[in-house]
This record gives sequence, C-alpha cells and structure tokens, in this order.
Amino acid sequence: MTTLDWIAVIALASAILFLLFTILLVVLRVRLGRQLTKLKRVRTKNKKKRKRLMRQRRGVEKKRRKYLIWALLLFVLAGAGAGASAYTIYYQSTNLNQKDQELMVKGYYYLGDIEDQLALAESGEGGEELGSDLTTLASRLGTFAVVRADYRLGSDYQQLLNRYYSSLKDLGINLASRNSGFYTNAEELADFKEDLAKVRSNQKEVFKTFSVNEASLKEQK
Repeated sequence: MTTLDWIAVIALASAILFLLFTILLVVLRVRLGRQLTKLKRVRTKNKKKRKRLMRQRRGVEKKRRKYLIWALLLFVLAGAGAGASAYTIYYQSTNLNQKDQELMVKGYYYLGDIEDQLALAESGEGGEELGSDLTTLASRLGTFAVVRADYRLGSDYQQLLNRYYSSLKDLGINLASRNSGFYTNAEELADFKEDLAKVRSNQKEVFKTFSVNEASLKEQK
C-alpha cells in the first residue's frame, strides 16, 4: 500500500470511529433527557428534597450540554475524516502515481531519442552505430508490453494511459520488425515517422489530461 492508501484508510477508519462515538453520545443524551423529564415530574414540599432535585436536574442538564458539544465535535471530525478519505481516493483516481510518472518520462525520452537518431540518419551523420541504437530503443519500447496503468485511476484515465503504453509497445515492435537500414529508404522512413507521429499524438493527449509540463522535461533532457 502507498502512503496515500494508508491516509485514505486511516482517515476513513477515524471517521467511522468518530461517528460511532457520536451515536453513543446521542443515545446517552437521549437517556439523560428521559431522566430529566422524570425529575421534573417529581413534586415535593420538602425544602431539602427540592434542593436535591434541583441539583440533580442541573447535573443532568450539564451532562446533556456536555454530551451535545462532544457529539457535535466528533460529528465534525467524522465529516473531516470522511472528506479526507474521499479526497485522497479522488486524487488517486485523477493523478499519476510515482510509477506511472516515471514510465511516462521514459516513454517521452525514448521517443525523443528515436527522433534524434532519425534526424542523424537523414543528415547522413548517423554512422555505423545508428542501427544498433535504434534496435536498443526498440527493445526498450517493447518493455511497455507488460505495463498497465495504476488500478486506482478512474476507468477513463486508465484507458487513456493504457492506450499510450500500448502505442509505445506497438512502435517498438514496428521499429524492431523493420529491415536494417530502413531509414535510408525515404518511403519507409516517412511511413515510420507517420507511426511515430501517432504515438506523439497519444502522448500529447496524456500530457494534457494529467497536466504534464513538457517544457520542464525538455530542459531536463
């Protein structure tokens, strides 16, 4: 379980506990109310007994006020706990966890590296290592075949992220299946660039949905 999972569980457990104590205090206050009603019905001409009854009434009324204050306080705490738990769950359903953030960054840099290698190929400066570098990048993209979005995300967010991961995997397979030196063929190169652009489009949609700062990633590269 992540830290946020623990926060959600503890907050919810606290809310339930506070609510149970609130119910208990309400029940006790109701009982004291019945006791107070009985005391008010008692009539006596004896002065000492009247004073004792007054003290008992005041004691019961004081307890009832005390129980009411504590019940309201605990109810507020229960609401706060439930709200904190609900917000934590909502936050996890709409934001990337650490693992997905790292995977997204890796995918971004892998695509950038492929584009850089293809730019070198077009300029004729790729050298003998170009094919090997592209093969390595293809294998790295292939690792996205076993990646799935975090289950805590909402279903729409999961579908969006999984579609992006799948497109990265497919691009890796696409790259690995091409003939060595395909980048020297203008038609094949254009075809691959078109596939790459589709993945970039998926990436752009993911970045927009999760408010990823692409400019910051470019600076860190």
